[in-house]
Amino acid sequence: MATRHRLLLDGEERTVVVDEAGDQVTVTVGEGEPLSIDVTTSGIPGTFSLVIDGQPAQAYVTRRGQGFEVTVDGRRFLVGPATGGGRQRGGIGGKDRLGEVTAPLAGVVVDVRVAVGDRFSAGQTLLVIEAMKMQNEIQAPHDGTVKAIHCERGGRVEQGALVLEYDADGTETAS
Repeated sequence: MATRHRLLLDGEERTVVVDEAGDQVTVTVGEGEPLSIDVTTSGIPGTFSLVIDGQPAQAYVTRRGQGFEVTVDGRRFLVGPATGGGRQRGGIGGKDRLGEVTAPLAGVVVDVRVAVGDRFSAGQTLLVIEAMKMQNEIQAPHDGTVKAIHCERGGRVEQGALVLEYDADGTETAS
């Protein structure tokens, strides 16, 4: 199943298509040629072993604001959410209403890092979803307090599913 994503790659907005068919994953950036990619985690946080079109490579991923810095075999790339014409974007590109966090991609919840009643800060990781052998941190778009959690560790979520509700700091909600 192919998914399309609008991302900023080194400051240039690009369409990235990820096509997952069985054990095969291909990634196409813009008008480029599709690359066959196999990714495994190394046990060191942020470090991944890759096989790209049959060639082994190492990648290191670190968070940079709302995006990431990705270094693959010495080449550095900055990846972030596309601006989308001024629409508000979440930690990895999702578009949520104030007080709601939705799953930006389908996958399995591998960690829920908050509980109902917990206070959190903008940019704090709320939960982690694993998709295509990669763990994706879902971050808080605002400071707030958790009202409800609609997923659980080990459970599957679909793209766009409501996973968490919160009261944003500085807003009043009716009870």
